[in-house]
Amino acid sequence: MKIKVKRLFRYMATPTDTKDIVVGVYSVPEDISDELAQKILRFGKAEVLQEKKAPENKVVATPENKTRVAAPTGNRRSTRAKPDK
Repeated sequence: MKIKVKRLFRYMATPTDTKDIVVGVYSVPEDISDELAQKILRFGKAEVLQEKKAPENKVVATPENKTRVAAPTGNRRSTRAKPDK
């Protein structure tokens, strides 16, 4: 899981020491701990990035009847009356 930190997040690492998480993209198990990531998300300083998946190549069967359904005909007549000359 990856999170994108939108704003600076400052937290207490020890009772006397504070640490900052700067703006950027972090991988949760490798870069920061799961507990710290949950805190950042809870305070609204980050959002979860959705991992993109590659599209699958799907073969779509073409229909046997390729006629256009409900297509307008090419020879329409106007409903408006033409003026006399």
